Amino acid sequence: MGVFEYKTNIRYQDINEDNQLSDKGILNILSEAAGAHSQKIGYSVNEIEKTGYTWMLLYWKIRAFKRPCWNTKLTIRTWPRAFEKVSSWRDFEVYDEEGNLIVIGTTEWALIDAKAGRLAKITEEMANEYGMVDKKVFEEEVIGRLKPDEDEERKEEYTTKRRDIDANHHVNNVSYLEFAYNVFPEDVKLDFKNLEIYYKKQIKLRRNSIYILFRRE
Repeated sequence: MGVFEYKTNIRYQDINEDNQLSDKGILNILSEAAGAHSQKIGYSVNEIEKTGYTWMLLYWKIRAFKRPCWNTKLTIRTWPRAFEKVSSWRDFEVYDEEGNLIVIGTTEWALIDAKAGRLAKITEEMANEYGMVDKKVFEEEVIGRLKPDEDEERKEEYTTKRRDIDANHHVNNVSYLEFAYNVFPEDVKLDFKNLEIYYKKQIKLRRNSIYILFRRE
């Protein structure tokens, strides 16, 4: 299938207090685009009972060049750029209504056997249905892992609640960003030009310690 195009508008819940597209809004919009692509070929959350598979997000890397305001029309272009044994890399480009490139992103997703709750092998048939595009949005190497620095680590304990749980029965990936917002010092301005999130494990309905790593540039 190759490049998939998804169109949407920036919703009120996608903007920050300055009426600009927020980091949370970016993650939500890109997640929707990826989900729409999977639905197009029959591997979305709606088809889990039929296919037996679901996708779990492992890693985000985002760079924002511009943050439009509420109700701006956006075009998202997304494509798988690599398939590995049990995971896939997906890239994104986001354009505003004037055709300006405002956001780029890359993600790593793991294929999960929904019934067994463990990693599943990506078949050649599945990879062919998605299609693959030999194009990277980031010139630099993307590792997909973050190493903690003890001098820059902050910790907060949070008890997960029912409102945090999504259709995959774990805390939704965007919620982790909201946890991080509560840990950052007050002098740190939210909504960053560069953002990376690495998920070490899924969190369900139990008490967990959330560890946040931040670096000042």
